Amino acid sequence: MMSERGAALIGTLAIGFVFVLVISQVIVTVGRLGMASAEVSEVASYAAQHGARYGDPDSAARIARELMPGAEIVATTAGTSLSVEVCVEVPLVGPAGSPLYQTVTGRATTAFSPYRSHP
Repeated sequence: MMSERGAALIGTLAIGFVFVLVISQVIVTVGRLGMASAEVSEVASYAAQHGARYGDPDSAARIARELMPGAEIVATTAGTSLSVEVCVEVPLVGPAGSPLYQTVTGRATTAFSPYRSHP
């Protein structure tokens, strides 16, 4: 009877430990993705605003590359607006420690000011 109680306790502790590991991994993953999403959105927004106010798509792409090295940057104009798209791969921890990557994309569009001359 005494050994059955000990076995049940050890089994419960083992299952609880595995459960805590899985939950903590999910929390870290969600945190990394959330942080990366906020960062790429902010970089895209700043680059689009700067490019629309002071320059052209090339200057917007240059600013985005300076703010986020290693990211894939696409800056385009469409009529009266400038759009910037920033894509970055976020490293995550997969099952058994294997590396996984998730691509996070941020997009922003800003209208050109009607009071400035276009390049």
